[in-house]
Amino acid sequence: MKKTTPNILIIGGGVAGMAAAKTFAHQDVDVHLVEKQKRLGGHAAMWACMATDTCENCGACLSLEMADLVLKQKNVTVHLNSRVQNIQKKDTGYAVVLTDTTSIHVQKIIMATGFSPFNPDLINSFHHEAYKNVITTARLNALLKEETLSGYFNDKPEPKIAFIQCVGSRDREMGRDYCSQVCCKISMRHANKISYLFPEADITLFHMDLQVIGKEADSLFNTLSDKISLVQGIPAEILEDNETKMLTIVAEDKEARSRVARAFDLVVLSVGMQPCTDVEAIAGLLDATPNSWGFFNTDQADISSKDIIVAGCANGPKDILSSQQEGRKAATRVIEDLGFIPDRLLNIVVFGDGFQADKTARAVASKGYATTLFGPGTSLCSDTPVTVKNECRILSISGTAGNFSIDYESDKKKNHLACAAIIAAIEPERLENPLNGLSSKALSLDEISVLIDNTPADCPDTMVLLLDYFGPEFKFSAQRALETAIKAKALGKSVSIIMNKMLVHGAQGQRLYDQARKLGIDFFRFETPDDLQIQETDKKIGIILKEATLPGIKLKITCDCMVLPPTITPGQNISDAAALLNQRLDREGFLQSANIRHRLTRSPRKGIFFAGTCHDEVDPEELTLEITDILSSISTDNAGQYKKDPGVQIDQKKCAQCLTCLRICPHSAIVMNERSRPEIVPDACFSCHLCVSNCPAYAIDADQMANDQIAGPVEQGKIAILACERGAALAAGSLTLPAHINLIPISCACRISSDIILRALLKGAAKVIVSGCHRENCRSLDGSAVAEASVEK
Repeated sequence: MKKTTPNILIIGGGVAGMAAAKTFAHQDVDVHLVEKQKRLGGHAAMWACMATDTCENCGACLSLEMADLVLKQKNVTVHLNSRVQNIQKKDTGYAVVLTDTTSIHVQKIIMATGFSPFNPDLINSFHHEAYKNVITTARLNALLKEETLSGYFNDKPEPKIAFIQCVGSRDREMGRDYCSQVCCKISMRHANKISYLFPEADITLFHMDLQVIGKEADSLFNTLSDKISLVQGIPAEILEDNETKMLTIVAEDKEARSRVARAFDLVVLSVGMQPCTDVEAIAGLLDATPNSWGFFNTDQADISSKDIIVAGCANGPKDILSSQQEGRKAATRVIEDLGFIPDRLLNIVVFGDGFQADKTARAVASKGYATTLFGPGTSLCSDTPVTVKNECRILSISGTAGNFSIDYESDKKKNHLACAAIIAAIEPERLENPLNGLSSKALSLDEISVLIDNTPADCPDTMVLLLDYFGPEFKFSAQRALETAIKAKALGKSVSIIMNKMLVHGAQGQRLYDQARKLGIDFFRFETPDDLQIQETDKKIGIILKEATLPGIKLKITCDCMVLPPTITPGQNISDAAALLNQRLDREGFLQSANIRHRLTRSPRKGIFFAGTCHDEVDPEELTLEITDILSSISTDNAGQYKKDPGVQIDQKKCAQCLTCLRICPHSAIVMNERSRPEIVPDACFSCHLCVSNCPAYAIDADQMANDQIAGPVEQGKIAILACERGAALAAGSLTLPAHINLIPISCACRISSDIILRALLKGAAKVIVSGCHRENCRSLDGSAVAEASVEK
């Protein structure tokens, strides 16, 4: 009987759709990717790079690279300028007709329809349609990409620019009572980019509450807050001067305690994300029902069939990296449903010392993997198929994906364990902060929650939840504070929340905040911790607060109990884990550098993953997503099943055994073999060719990118541009270059050596330009820095 290859339909060629298509690369399926635009990439493809001197981790570059890979993928048929016209449910799947008249029969459908930006013309008072210099973040993106922004302020060296947040988001009256999650970070990156391009620019950002959430967001905010003005409160109207065309916004002046008119050359509306304009029509074809917002991110949404999977921004607002993660997750679910996952005979190691590690180990074991947990395993049931090594100390980790080797000490004896993948789920330190001068201890969120849930009669009558006092809160602390306050209010308690800013993370975050306010929970704000004086009086705690929104007024608040979330810091455990795993820390000291080529859960070392707050702000729901993403990678990413040739070999006859290659490989893909000689492990290699360019004995060479092959296309009198194939070469792909330019794609900027540069110059190149990724964005970590050193040499 002839074998039938399943067909998969992916609706939407944005980041989530492309990520899903890529996940099917080594599967025996035929993928039909339908995109209504004339190119892949979605909104991300139009995004301008936010890099300054270093990468700012915006992810804009990923879309172009993903599109290039998908278009080259043999089992993917891309239908551009096309839409789904009709879908009919059949016994064995769906009969699908596209607008380009293509008819296909598919077994599974992934709906990755993306989002549409909110139309600011619906807010008449902002005059977006009438005033030329009132633009959206999408338009600002285009201007930055085209390098034409200066024309909007007549080439002034000191332009005045305003950003207005939450345009079309967090608006109950418009039925958009949700936070779009990404707008604050986008505007912060935009402001940072503009201040880099125009150092004298005067930038003001008007906001409700800046949502400073996610990896290295605090670092960006701290850098930016010294450069721009932050004003809480959304302006009601924008007015234009008929002659000068300057834009006027009326705002509060705290120092003068009055409303003042401020003039700007440009006003940028930070528009929210709303469902794709086609979502209702497509959902109707699929017999699916979105929620009242038009997304599928709450229980109110309904999907009729398990053969239909929603991914990316169709599931709700999210950024590029999260959309990529959801696309992979959707494709893996399809692969599992089709029965394509092989028998799980692999051993997976999890290490960590808390709930997150336990949850990760349980999830891994539930998929049939042999699972070992280096940690207490305190919440694991006795019948959980996890081997717990709770009194062991890991000494070293070596090897590569599919063949890691862990040496550990137990009962003063050294032991050895082999595994295919490693998941780090170490808990950071949670410090319970004391309030100086108080005899009564402040309660933690955990302690007050136990009182409310178990012994409500013991719950204090009046309480204050104090956020941001010892530093910015993690998003899950802010959410839990809201949930705790609502429960206490339901018991009839008097509850106040004092904070610097209110994070409203997640699909229901804004509704949770609105519910708290509606119940009568008081919210007060401070600008710095110095705005609060806390002291004990008559067995109560007294607070004198300089309230940020009431200039010149000091409030007096008394309570029976103060509640403080813990301060989360990396701690020594995180540093120790980084050393064991040969991984870098981010700017804030947590695991995993912010390199977008490997996030959200991956690392530059294949087979090593990160889960939980050891590497990012992660709530319980997101931890589940991270675990699913990791398991997707383990089951579909070559894990010992698909051998590849990296095109790089070590000539053992030339090798001087200096071990330079072993030391410098950024992916730990070179190991010592049984003859004590360096050997490249194909499945661990990223083909960056750093080892080729740095071997002092010229013992390592590349099949496709040998020195003479790279220098070969150089022509006398022409400029030779040696361009990273994932960056500059891709960007130049759509351009018609001048005749005097030789653009030569290379695997990574680190492939360049002084030898190649000399060969190019000797062939008569007028100039040699090495074009790599921005620092901190190179997939091989230091590719750009290595290239700079080669050029300098």
